[in-house]
Amino acid sequence: MSEIKLREPDDDLIPLLRECGNDELDNLVGYVTQRGGVFSQLKNTRVYKAHCPDHARYADEIAAEIQKFGGNTILNIMRGGRGPAYRDIVCQVASRLKVHFDKKSSIEEIERNILIKVLEASWEKMTDAEKQAFIEGIMPETGASNLPSEFPTALLQSAILGGSAVVVYRISLIVAGAIAKTTLQQGLAFLGGSAVGRWAAVFSGPVGFGIAGLWTLFDVMGPAYRVLIPCVLHIAMLRQLHLLRRKGIDAGSLQEAKT
Repeated sequence: MSEIKLREPDDDLIPLLRECGNDELDNLVGYVTQRGGVFSQLKNTRVYKAHCPDHARYADEIAAEIQKFGGNTILNIMRGGRGPAYRDIVCQVASRLKVHFDKKSSIEEIERNILIKVLEASWEKMTDAEKQAFIEGIMPETGASNLPSEFPTALLQSAILGGSAVVVYRISLIVAGAIAKTTLQQGLAFLGGSAVGRWAAVFSGPVGFGIAGLWTLFDVMGPAYRVLIPCVLHIAMLRQLHLLRRKGIDAGSLQEAKT
């Protein structure tokens, strides 16, 4: 039983975090404990004090903490001390970032729209060379040679709708890596010094500049969003990673699946 009151069931969050290893959860723990400051309960739980950094031992506490940050104090009290469901949190973040989405859409689709919104905000911070590298890095199979003047939303959506299982993971990896660099001054723990980690690091600079520009807006939104937005972006990446694994795709190589 979680020491922090956990809203169950929450099929969009709890099962995913329970599947994750320590390194995959490490950045989430950083967001809720470092960015959450005095509002964080996780670091005061017995299980955290006894087992940190064995984060998988308290995956439910991490989930409960994220839920808690998703609701205001009064509403959480009315819910018996529990926060809202994760889907409500994602929709809340999407609305705050002015992301167009359908509340009836899958959680993966709403998260994907948030990821693309963050990239779009970073586009103008990139040099032409970085823009070209970004397009080729995300979609090397397109062989794009003409640099679009505006963010290539249509190109990305076309690749995604075309059934590319890896494109969204590439996008999520870049955004999650950039947000970790910007907020925690570290990369994605589970990548370590891998080839994929080095690949994602190439883009963390220009994307990070765009995210840094948005961070003033995050601060204005209040302390909860300084936790929730990084968490949502990281969880979106974890979801894509585990979806690939279930399909038998080697996420570590970033190669396309054979269909």
